Amino acid sequence: MSTMQTRQSAPLANAPATEVDDSLVRAGLGEHLSRAAGGPVAITAFDRLSPGFSWLTYSFRARYPSGETRQLILRLGPPSGLFAPYSVLPQVYALQALAGTSIPVPGLVAHAEQGDVVGFPFFVCEHVAGHVTAPWTGSSAGEEHRLRIAEQFVDILGDLHRLDWAASALAELPSPDAAEGRMELRPIAGWRRLIARPMQRYYPLLDWAGHWLSENCPKPPRLTVVHGDYRVGNFLEDEGRITAILDWELTHIGDPHEDLGWALMPTFNAGSRKLYGVMEREQVLERYARRSGIPVSTRSLAFYEAFALYQAAGIQLCGAYAFEVDRCNDMRMAAMATRMAPIIRALDRAIEAAA
Repeated sequence: MSTMQTRQSAPLANAPATEVDDSLVRAGLGEHLSRAAGGPVAITAFDRLSPGFSWLTYSFRARYPSGETRQLILRLGPPSGLFAPYSVLPQVYALQALAGTSIPVPGLVAHAEQGDVVGFPFFVCEHVAGHVTAPWTGSSAGEEHRLRIAEQFVDILGDLHRLDWAASALAELPSPDAAEGRMELRPIAGWRRLIARPMQRYYPLLDWAGHWLSENCPKPPRLTVVHGDYRVGNFLEDEGRITAILDWELTHIGDPHEDLGWALMPTFNAGSRKLYGVMEREQVLERYARRSGIPVSTRSLAFYEAFALYQAAGIQLCGAYAFEVDRCNDMRMAAMATRMAPIIRALDRAIEAAA
């Protein structure tokens, strides 16, 4: 039997996905925070922010029994999001481990893996000043401003990969027991399972690519915390300073080259081969190596650039699956499959270059 995964036609979903009722979420959140505070917590100014493709984000104010009012953020894992079903634990462990370090993250306030009275997995964190740059549209910021941000972005990644994760809450993530420490075999296997789910469309190259990635995964220079989605667009910046790194849901222990390969994808840099459109690849790698103390392997980076494209293809298919099978009523999910052809062509070239 072939080692590649078999595919089948997609079954039709029988029922629409569970909708998230914001009023019920608000009531449940108030009850959860009140119980933790030992008295009534009033939730005001509760607003769902512009939707992402995965977790739902809400901004709200919480007035505590002491009279203190805090501006907070709720992140909630919906039942039909891009990577449903969700776990809050990677994000919780990351925020706990990185509090007080040089890696800027929001402060963790509360969380519930099983959803508690809110109904869905969630966590609450502090509001952090700043705005998100949309990487696919470029930036109106000047080149000098973007260069400052790019330098901070690289330095923060270097600091993350130097972190003693084994002495932190991140030690609760799966332990490094994969063959020869190749922890990335786990996320590769996870992406292969997602891509192999029965759907309306079938892309044979993805079966072959998943097999090639599994067979050729390099041994890491060291095991580090891997953010898993480290890119322009997943941080807040305020007046030329990165104030928080966001979206730790794919955090795991693995090869630091994965974050580099993902961050350098032209998709996240307005189509440019330069980081944020201003920093040459060579500059990125040199600065990163100095900051992290980890030498960059050209071969490993090429492998993870191919893996990044494989993940990009998987993300598009997750969107299509959420729409076709889980009946998510977000038309952006349906449109994601239209990006498959150029991604697969780029993936084919990237594997050829890495082989």
